[in-house]
Amino acid sequence: MRRVVGKTSSVCVGGLIVFVLWQSSLFSQSQPTSDGASPNPEITDHFRRMLRYHLRMDGNVPDGAVVFIGDSLTQGLCTDAVACPSVNYGIGQDTTVGVLVRLLQYRSLLRASALVLEIGVNDLDRRDNRQIIENYRRILDAVPRSVPVVCCAMLPVNGRLMSPPDESANARIREFNASLKALCSENPRWVFLDPTSRLVDAEGNLAAALQDGDGVHPNSDGNRIWIEELRTAVQKARSIVSSVAP
Repeated sequence: MRRVVGKTSSVCVGGLIVFVLWQSSLFSQSQPTSDGASPNPEITDHFRRMLRYHLRMDGNVPDGAVVFIGDSLTQGLCTDAVACPSVNYGIGQDTTVGVLVRLLQYRSLLRASALVLEIGVNDLDRRDNRQIIENYRRILDAVPRSVPVVCCAMLPVNGRLMSPPDESANARIREFNASLKALCSENPRWVFLDPTSRLVDAEGNLAAALQDGDGVHPNSDGNRIWIEELRTAVQKARSIVSSVAP
């Protein structure tokens, strides 16, 4: 009974966080401008449609599954190759704000053995690194305490191939990853994973042989490396949480 009450409390607190964020300036970029247009909204029709699909699946997710939440990088990942059973809740173009909106709607998270979180690259042109980290903290604080979290570093890119090109992107990504690693060090249930060294070329860009042509998304070979790293991180997260007192 105590365990159920604790989980319910986590959901209530997390729900309050989401409500406050919904009312806050974090959602200002999703609001119409003075002429009625919506300037590059974060909560789009595509987001809502994908969330509806996810919620249809959510009640059938097995107990003890690993839940993956992220953007198109997660959406294109074979999550069962990392852990089985798993469920893939990736939504292309999603941001940390979108994750805050949908996180606690996934009731399967209460029964999960781990959460894998990969998000942030689509935040880069919307907010600074400090704001992204603040959103990460809100996300992590809303996760049930019984569930360990693997926080995946923002993956490297090839800025020359991005649209529009941004050759300074990797420097900012490295800075962000250092901050995310520091955040994860605050709680033993938060495991930081950074597979960058296995994905980059000599110049520090996402290697041509491991990316899908757009400078951002790994191809199957790149994902295979990421999957190997994720397997180890998920095993570590599960073993750590079992040894941490509630």
